[in-house]
Amino acid sequence: MKKQNKLEALFPNGKVPDVKVFNRSLDKMSKEGRNRLLEKIYKIAFTVWSALPKKHQKFIREVIIHDRQSYVDFIQQRTVMSCLRCPLRYPILFIRMLHLTEIVERTAQTSVNHIAMSVLICFQICGKVGTLAGHLGKDEIAYEEALVLVGKMTIVEFCGY
Repeated sequence: MKKQNKLEALFPNGKVPDVKVFNRSLDKMSKEGRNRLLEKIYKIAFTVWSALPKKHQKFIREVIIHDRQSYVDFIQQRTVMSCLRCPLRYPILFIRMLHLTEIVERTAQTSVNHIAMSVLICFQICGKVGTLAGHLGKDEIAYEEALVLVGKMTIVEFCGY
């Protein structure tokens, strides 16, 4: 019953609004009003995601994609992830390695914003999605940094299974 009430409040009569129109109306709202509505959407996604019809899941996914920063802020500030994010010893080097492994020579179209959002949710890196995406898109690893990594590794020969 709770699920039905939450869905009814967000999707009156079960109708999913056009996501582009919805996002434009969100952009016109006050910051407080927008944050309240987005928080309701995120909470529904977290509590009843697997029970949602595909059209509702698609709508929520597209709302999150439209404002990735708001979603990251919610995850970092209003969920258990605020205390579970992994600290990094070398965050700048980590970002450059991500650039090297996930951006360079990628044949599939990679959403740098999606990678940035995921990194900010999982790791204790300060910043905004757009800023991190900019770094991921252009930060190249210098050979000196690669040598730092090599110096921290021990290569062990392994034979067998």
